[in-house]
Amino acid sequence: MAQDKLIYLRGDESREADKIEMDIPTNLTVKEFKLVCRRLALSLGYGADSVTNEFGKDKEVGNKKQLTLLFD
Repeated sequence: MAQDKLIYLRGDESREADKIEMDIPTNLTVKEFKLVCRRLALSLGYGADSVTNEFGKDKEVGNKKQLTLLFD
């Protein structure tokens, strides 16, 4: 299966990650790409509240009863 890559390269010296590389399917929807971007922002160290403010809150998918069982 063909994969695309989303790569972040840090431009200066830092104790943070120099490179973050994500392999993603070539047929992502815009919603799925937004989720990948959210994950990239979180992996770069942006706070969860900041990411949620900028990208919005993710909608829960799946069976709500199963999600309740997982988190109770």
